[in-house]
Amino acid sequence: EVAAILQDSLMLKAFTNFFRQFDSTPHPRAEVDQLRLGIACLVQEARRVDLDHDAREHPAAVDALIRMFGIESSEAQTLLDEAHEKTQQLTSYYPIVSVVKRDLSPEERVLLIEVLWRVAYADGVLHGHEDHFVRKIAHLLYVANTQVMLARSRARGAAKAPSSGSSSAS
Repeated sequence: EVAAILQDSLMLKAFTNFFRQFDSTPHPRAEVDQLRLGIACLVQEARRVDLDHDAREHPAAVDALIRMFGIESSEAQTLLDEAHEKTQQLTSYYPIVSVVKRDLSPEERVLLIEVLWRVAYADGVLHGHEDHFVRKIAHLLYVANTQVMLARSRARGAAKAPSSGSSSAS
């Protein structure tokens, strides 16, 4: 339990550090916004793809954006709303994936895949569509299958770990 919580904290801290570093290096603001929106679109799709609007997935998506980007809840909600609008118009994941591939290292892509798994597992069940979506995005981001499965295992372990303020029956 403690190991899962510690690992969760370290994983998201690594992502937050990346965005602090990314924001502090000279990138055009539009490029930073494009990357954030692209990642938010993937997070939005991870929660939406099973077509089951479980109340636990939305807060998990907002929390992931807060922790990854170091932003306030309202800003994360706005970003998720923008992502929802954008994903309604998508005909392909290529534009999003190309931005993420351009700006994230292979290690950071693994962290992103783990975040997507965590959002997918937020309702306690991994649906076939969620599994397919995360694997597809991982493939498009050139994340090795071994890393995808390890990230999935960590996310599943984190989903089973007791969280503060809630209890789950197994």
